[in-house]
Amino acid sequence: MNNPRNYPQAAIEAQLRLTTGARKVTFRYDLLNRNDIRIGSLDGITQANVSYGAFRVIKRSASFTLNEYQQQEINYLSDQIQPWFVLHMPDGGTVEWSLGIFLLESPARTVNGCISTRDIGAYDKTIIVEQDKFVRGFFIEKGTNYVTAVTRILNTAGITKINITETNHVLPSDREYRIGTKKHLAINELLREINFSSLRFDEYGVARSEPYITPSQRDITHTYSTIKDSIVTPSLIERLELSDRPNVFIRVALNLENDEELTSVFVNDDVGSPISTVNRGRQIPNYETIDNITSQQMLDEFVRRIAVESTSAYTHLSFGTALMPTHGNAETLLCIFPDVFNSPLKFHETSWEMPLVHDGIMKHEARKVVRI
Repeated sequence: MNNPRNYPQAAIEAQLRLTTGARKVTFRYDLLNRNDIRIGSLDGITQANVSYGAFRVIKRSASFTLNEYQQQEINYLSDQIQPWFVLHMPDGGTVEWSLGIFLLESPARTVNGCISTRDIGAYDKTIIVEQDKFVRGFFIEKGTNYVTAVTRILNTAGITKINITETNHVLPSDREYRIGTKKHLAINELLREINFSSLRFDEYGVARSEPYITPSQRDITHTYSTIKDSIVTPSLIERLELSDRPNVFIRVALNLENDEELTSVFVNDDVGSPISTVNRGRQIPNYETIDNITSQQMLDEFVRRIAVESTSAYTHLSFGTALMPTHGNAETLLCIFPDVFNSPLKFHETSWEMPLVHDGIMKHEARKVVRI
């Protein structure tokens, strides 16, 4: 967030939530070179949309419609677009939020009379490591710190803006990735072995990952209420997703030092769970082998995470709000919707979408774990 006049957070929040009854919002589009250096402004964008999905391979994406006669100096192979949400404060100052840094696809061109437009699809920097592959075998020596290994791979793809939580975990054995292996695949494999979140890029194009935290343990980051000063649209959709789930989870870690093999088993025998071994009267195992988990404790934590996720159903919630530029990754929402729920409930946001127009409606998809 750019806040040059140092407005208090409460004042910014009040303006965002239309507490005074109205707000003024505009958008700015910066053109960046491949090194994230601003080289100009884009005045010819007539439509734009930014979205995020927690379970996508590339989590943040965008689309832009460009009037080609107004904006011709773009290198679609290397330039990037950084859209900004600009909130105008009552005293004439502004607060700005970056909505992402996006690499561009080759655009489709439409000519209608004297108007020529380009429809541009765009993705965050994940696309770099998703498309890049090792052109020779990539060797990581036993004892290398996991974050160091991930950083090395990112560097080979030209990515240097990195903020990954430090760890003491090291690779228990040598590792080599074959020619042609996606760098994104290798990175997420390493992160998974230490129970970190998958790789993502934030709104400033920084590569990020941190230890995984279950949704129930996350702090609330946003509160939405339909009681007072509501910015929530009237239409809400709630649905409960139920599906068959296993009740025994087995993971075996292979290829450890000295051919050691670790096994972790988690049994759902909770009498309060309708899918448990107790209530079903039988076991439905889920088995998988994993390479190079670093310790029995790490393996047990990983299996418990898989079990918690797999023995749960989700209440899904869809709703709209005024555009809120403060949403990013893994937001936790407190929803106070008395017409829908008897009490305030905490939801984990799984996706959002923003049309970049001043009166646009931001779409939110969220879910809440329901024990089954």
